[in-house]
Amino acid sequence: MQRTVLGFFLVFCVLAGTCLDVRAQSAGAPPLISVVKKGAEKNTVSLAGLKASGVNGQLFLRTLTRNLELSGWFKVAPSGAVQVQGAVADAGAGVQSNCRVTWPGKAFNWGKVSMGQAEVRRQAQQLADEMVRLIAGETGIAQSRIVFVNRRGKNNADLYVCDADGQGIMQITHDKVAAVGPRWAPNGSDIYYTSFLNGYPAIFRMVAGTERKALAAFKGLNTGAAVSPDGSRVALILSYEGNPELYVMTLANGQLARLTRTPHGSEASPCWSPDGRSIVYVSDIARSPQLYLVDVATKQSRRLTYKGSENVNPDWHKKGLIVYTTRRGGQYQIATFEPRTGEGSCELITPPGDYEHPSWAPNGRHVICSSRSTLYILDTLGDPAVRLINIPGNWMSPDWSDR
Repeated sequence: MQRTVLGFFLVFCVLAGTCLDVRAQSAGAPPLISVVKKGAEKNTVSLAGLKASGVNGQLFLRTLTRNLELSGWFKVAPSGAVQVQGAVADAGAGVQSNCRVTWPGKAFNWGKVSMGQAEVRRQAQQLADEMVRLIAGETGIAQSRIVFVNRRGKNNADLYVCDADGQGIMQITHDKVAAVGPRWAPNGSDIYYTSFLNGYPAIFRMVAGTERKALAAFKGLNTGAAVSPDGSRVALILSYEGNPELYVMTLANGQLARLTRTPHGSEASPCWSPDGRSIVYVSDIARSPQLYLVDVATKQSRRLTYKGSENVNPDWHKKGLIVYTTRRGGQYQIATFEPRTGEGSCELITPPGDYEHPSWAPNGRHVICSSRSTLYILDTLGDPAVRLINIPGNWMSPDWSDR
């Protein structure tokens, strides 16, 4: 994919038709992502002793199986050190479970009643996350969600959400105008994004998937909204004073603080540090888009990346690593690094290709990204990538919720 130096931050203009960076959906097989590590050791779990009856009982079993395997910490097999025994059976329009999970020297019981298919899936996701927590000692991702864009044309895109296993896909906007850059708030329910709903790029806040309000609708560019870890502030890119610059807005009163002053450059894609004191962002002040870090209190910036002709789309996990897109040798890869040690800690987690818009899962191990009109879950510990969605669409710009 070819881009202009300045074009990277104007992704919304692609959707609006003001830029010619239009990607065709691949007509062939999906791209393969090679395993670059050995992969994490797994607990072998047997579900053979879990008797699932009825339509919803089978749905529970399928959901549990997929989410245990997607967690990266389990391998489902006919026998294993971890045993799930008991029964899940249809109960009216839902399911009743009565299970016991055992592993060497330890066990816990699980019993719930759920109504409706969505709640049946949710119960299975809860059990998967509980097994990850108690057996692997890690954070589960089964109950988290992913928001993304489906672009049907240069002026036609809407937002969708799905569960972490790619099921439960739901369209949450029906505007049929250019929309880009959805980001979850830390509360796991509000979504911020840029839309041409009113004919110009404005930032909207969707509260719990229903009520929608304009957050920033200044003259010029309004984009890149990212909420601080404590939920009190939002970083955004505005051009109402002339040049696209990085600002921070206090949500309680709408007060703005300008953090950058780059008359010969443009900023994009802000993302907060886990402690809320710094923001990593993209700037082309050095004639190519690179990652920079600004201290919010002092407004002092420093450059983070030098390798690669482009470094964009940063996402900073609370465990400390930044994941981002890097262009090397004319192709796009997903990479991670520790900002305190710099690019010396950089690790490429995909081969050269067309991988963009990475976003961390809550566990700090998995990453969702887009590639050739579809979405993939990557594993930084080396397990094979998983294609998230297998239905037609031009899926892009994913963001993984924090919870």
